[in-house]
Amino acid sequence: MARGRSAYKPVCPFCDSPIERPRKVEPRRLGDFDCGACECGAVYVHDATGHNLGAAWVEALGFACNDDLDLAWSLTPGEDYQDAFLENYDIESNLIQPTGRSQDDRAVRAGLVFIRMSKDIREVTQEGVKEKMELLSSEPLVSDEERDRAYFERRSHRYSKQQVKLLVEHKEVEKLRVMALEDPLVLRKIQRLLYSTDELLMWKAITTLGAVAGALATERPGLVGDLTRRLLLASNDSAATNWGSIETIGEIIRAQPKIYGSFVRHIMGFINDPPSCPAVLWAIGRVGELHPQVVRASEFFALFAFLKNQEPKIRGLAVWVFGRMKAKEALKAIQEMANDTRELRFFDGQSIRSTTISELAGEAIERIECGPGI
Repeated sequence: MARGRSAYKPVCPFCDSPIERPRKVEPRRLGDFDCGACECGAVYVHDATGHNLGAAWVEALGFACNDDLDLAWSLTPGEDYQDAFLENYDIESNLIQPTGRSQDDRAVRAGLVFIRMSKDIREVTQEGVKEKMELLSSEPLVSDEERDRAYFERRSHRYSKQQVKLLVEHKEVEKLRVMALEDPLVLRKIQRLLYSTDELLMWKAITTLGAVAGALATERPGLVGDLTRRLLLASNDSAATNWGSIETIGEIIRAQPKIYGSFVRHIMGFINDPPSCPAVLWAIGRVGELHPQVVRASEFFALFAFLKNQEPKIRGLAVWVFGRMKAKEALKAIQEMANDTRELRFFDGQSIRSTTISELAGEAIERIECGPGI
């Protein structure tokens, strides 16, 4: 319907319902796009320049599929989903400006890309999309820069490296969360401890950073999203893979599986790289202990091959992973390893432990046989 040249509130092109201003939703996939969701099941992505519609469309497709990219690329346009575009959208006023100029004479070139899945696909994906939006529903509708400015204005000082280190040593997650709200550099100061020559401090930094980031994920999604992307970039650097990046991503997933569960696929991509393999197995074990369904949704059966690996540490960690997950499918293979006396050393979540594969196999067998498999 023609609306003339006056500004008007945007509505969903599929149901004509008013839509809210898009906001940041983590994890962001291809770029810094804000997203939203309509009650009818459509999702929309904001392209701030109007020149990145292709990337915004891919972002919207991934978001609508709840980050299941295998599903996304198997769909047929028109049959499995519909798309639409609203041009001349001004995010500051949350208005469509038909003239391409705002009331204060700014050029408005942005647009909103919409995708709505067919009913049968929405039944599979919509709950996950809804959960992501609900987790972030209390986030103020302002930019990360405005939030950072507000936090910097109300804090009295920065927190020192020594203050942060002391709290990491004592695993004071809640205190560090509050500090990070006042000083965004706190997360970077914890991250620097991943490079500590004190092995136990390094592991405390890994588990604490993951827990603090998880606790901040709904309050400061941009801050945590930036941290996660830095860790992924570090993981791609062969010189950095031994410095806790993969393990920390695992801890973030463990703390916030509904937001970051899709990142299991990213860290599994490093499992065939020999230097990274122990880190991946450890991260998968930590996630799988609390959220086995998240691991099973990825390349779960690819893990079985590592029970036969030549390296004792790899075999032992694979046994530990299946034990943490209470994976009944691995029981027979683990029982055959009950006499493997090769030794390994690893951090079990509480302390650095020296043990044998046979001891880990016994523990895994007990967990699998006594606990409910998921």
